Amino acid sequence: MKKLSLLCLFPLFAFSGNLQQLLTLAEQNKHVESSRYELEAAKEKEYATKSGYMPSLSFGANQTYNQEESMLSPEKSRTGAATLSFTIYDGGKREALFSQQEALVKSATFSLASVQNNVSLNVIYYYFNYISTLASKESTLQKMEQLEAERYRLEKYLSVGSATADELQKIISSIEQTKVDLLTLDNTLNNISNTLEYLTGKEVSVEAGSSVRLQETQSSDDAKRFDIQALEESVQSAKAEAEAAKAPHLPTIKIEDTYSRFKYDYANPLWNSDADHQNTVQLSMQWKIFDFGSTSASVQAAQKNYLAKSSDLAYEKQKAKASYKSAQNSYKTALAKIDAAKARLSASEMTYELVKKKFQQGIVNNVTYLDALTDKFNARSQLQTALNEVEYQKAVLLYEMGKEIKGAIQ
Repeated sequence: MKKLSLLCLFPLFAFSGNLQQLLTLAEQNKHVESSRYELEAAKEKEYATKSGYMPSLSFGANQTYNQEESMLSPEKSRTGAATLSFTIYDGGKREALFSQQEALVKSATFSLASVQNNVSLNVIYYYFNYISTLASKESTLQKMEQLEAERYRLEKYLSVGSATADELQKIISSIEQTKVDLLTLDNTLNNISNTLEYLTGKEVSVEAGSSVRLQETQSSDDAKRFDIQALEESVQSAKAEAEAAKAPHLPTIKIEDTYSRFKYDYANPLWNSDADHQNTVQLSMQWKIFDFGSTSASVQAAQKNYLAKSSDLAYEKQKAKASYKSAQNSYKTALAKIDAAKARLSASEMTYELVKKKFQQGIVNNVTYLDALTDKFNARSQLQTALNEVEYQKAVLLYEMGKEIKGAIQ
């Protein structure tokens, strides 16, 4: 039976790793990768926006053939020009767009951190769930060993008439039910393993021994979850967008310096000129006076979008506050469960030893014995589950306080 226990507990996966290694793998999954690309895209968009307001240099050239020549229209002409252009003022749109893009980059940064923390929390949940289920399986296997030993003892007693057939049959029935319980636990372990596989992107086996470090002095008074910080930056982006929408109400001032070289070929030699280049500096102003309310409507839409995001942020903050309080209560409850589980295990072990002696002496029936045996191993499993639940609740608290979970694994 000990050999069977070892075989049943042997890892079924290719990559063996502790919790820290599993979290490292999970940070490379496609969901996190998608958030990384979104952050890179936001940074590129910010660079493009700011670069778009830097002085721009453009070149152009053309060659013209005219069927009817005049003094202003030579028969053939070639022109090349270089233009340096810079927008001096655009109604505050430039500053608003810069603020918007900076906020979007910050939002994407916090969103990436939030996704990583969410993935870490999921991995931690399934990790400790796996450890608890594995402990339940080990306890069930130990229970099976006890039942098999008792079956062997009763079979010997039955052969000499010291036990009845119904007593043996009840033990056999318990053995068969225990086999079903083992199959159920195996199925649970397989399901958890499948979930860890898509979270990490690899087939993995779970190594026990990891824990979560939580300092009791840590507070969430000033800390915010990463997703809340991402929403705050999104609100700032919407605010800047509303400011940018007002820009068309104000003038746009631009300066351009164009240097051109040209060659005019006249069929009439009297119209030929020695001039072949020109430099032109132009200061221009454009101001939209009337657009049937299009700009005003755009401003209203942007402001409504800002108000919508602000309301959503306020709602999510209240929700996060409630979640943090729930996490605190769950953590305290999990700690209390450990004390209760320890007391139950101590009582069940004492009860089992007493009932076992009485059962072997024929003082109590096998129903009482089986109840005591089941309670003993259930208490062991309950204690391990309570210990693992505390570790998971620590991770939940760290998540609600806006702390990086991975850094707290030991």
